[in-house]
Amino acid sequence: MSNDNPKPPATGMRKGLTSYGDEGFSLFLRKAFIKGAGYTDAALDRPVIGIASTGSAYNPCHGNAPALIEALKRGIMLAGGLPMEFPTISLHESFASPTSMYLRNLMAMDTEERCARSRWTRWC
Repeated sequence: MSNDNPKPPATGMRKGLTSYGDEGFSLFLRKAFIKGAGYTDAALDRPVIGIASTGSAYNPCHGNAPALIEALKRGIMLAGGLPMEFPTISLHESFASPTSMYLRNLMAMDTEERCARSRWTRWC
């Protein structure tokens, strides 16, 4: 028999669910963990916007990063998105010898992997 009404592709929280044999249970677990972090259903209906944070108390070059990220989060929320911050490598240019270029490549690879493999990108 042919299926005249194919199932629409999964979006939002339903996208990329772990299979426990019961889609409802899988969705329940995902929501339980994310709601445990303080997010509401209304917040989770917004598009998730990831923010790579290079801020570090150890690195004076990025001392203003936390303030900039807070301003960015407010702007994302005002525009209707849900900001989620994630850490990445913090580079200190003046202490990288002979150059920071190889570390920049490592930072780019770290950030790309976090975006490609993390759970939050599956909700977008």
